[in-house]
Formats: sequence, C-alpha cells, structure tokens
Amino acid sequence: MQKRSRDTKERIFKAAVEEFAKSGFHGARVDNIAKKAKSNKERIYAYFGSKEDLFIEVWKRTYMLIIEVDEQFMDLTDEDIPSLTGIILKRYVHFHQEHSEFWKIFVWENMLDGKHTEKVKGFKERPYKHLRRLYARGQELGFFSREVSFETYMFVITAVSFFYASNRCTMSQSLSINLTNNDVVEGMIEEATKMLNGK
Repeated sequence: MQKRSRDTKERIFKAAVEEFAKSGFHGARVDNIAKKAKSNKERIYAYFGSKEDLFIEVWKRTYMLIIEVDEQFMDLTDEDIPSLTGIILKRYVHFHQEHSEFWKIFVWENMLDGKHTEKVKGFKERPYKHLRRLYARGQELGFFSREVSFETYMFVITAVSFFYASNRCTMSQSLSINLTNNDVVEGMIEEATKMLNGK
C-alpha cells in the first residue's frame, strides 16, 4: 500500500511539473494535473495541501536539480582556474538541455516576484563560497579582471546559459542558425567562454 501511495504521489508530482512549466501558477489547473496523473483532486490535496503548496514543492525540487550541479563545483581546484569559466558555462548549458522544465518553472516563479525563494535560501552558499575563492585566486593570477566582481561574473554566466535555453527557438530564427544543433551549442559555449574571459 505504501509503495502504491508513493507511486501515485510521484505521478502527481511529475504531472504538476509539466502543468506548471506549461501554464505557470495561475494558469495551471489541478483538474489537468489529476487527469495526467490518473488520480483525483482529493488525492492531490491530501498529499500536497493547496495548489500553492504543490507549486512550492515543484519549485523546491526543481531548484534542487541545479544545486546538484553546483555541488559538483566543489571538486574543482586551483588547477581548474584557467578553465573555470568554460567549466561552469558548459555544465549550466548542458543542465538546461537535460532539464527543459527548469527555466520554465524559474520564469513563472520570477513572474510571481520570487514569492517562494525563501524556501530555497542558502543552498548555493557552500558551492558559491568555493567558486568565489577560486575566482579571487584567478584574479590574483591574472585570469580574471579585478574590475569584475564574482557576483557579476556568475550572473553573466548564468544569464547566458538561461537565455540560451529559454530563447533558442526565437534566436535561431533571428540569427538564421540552428541553436538546437549540438555542434552549434558546443561552438557557442566555446566562443562565449572566450568573450567572458576577455579573449
């Protein structure tokens, strides 16, 4: 019985991710989630509480996916400093390729003025502290500009990967290039890395 309940709850969660990614918090319908999960609204409310509680759970678990990537940066050492920008950018771009729901959920949360960001506060502190140390060391060694703060550095890297994921279709049209092609993606990462490094 417990396994059946866990399976049902997981189906509901996956259906909720799909529905919220597509329609956002206000546009999502619990009826649609129930239908996709082959469940009913009563079961959804029993497991997750309100519609907002369900969105918060989707937001938190989706956010934790990027934290898993951030935690991998803890393995980087001073030897990785010359390649730091490319490493971070490539991992973020590839993350977005694997988790297309992520940027959509992020957009909807930002449209709610970051109402639920307190729920995930602090999770980036450990990996960012480590990256900040590597970046500072890189500045001392001349790999990064002393005029660019770590915050701006990470903001731009994050922005590039996020924009690539969220705007690849329209930008493919604008630039007359297929931004979904893997070779194009890798080429863009390499060139963007050179730009970010000022080379």
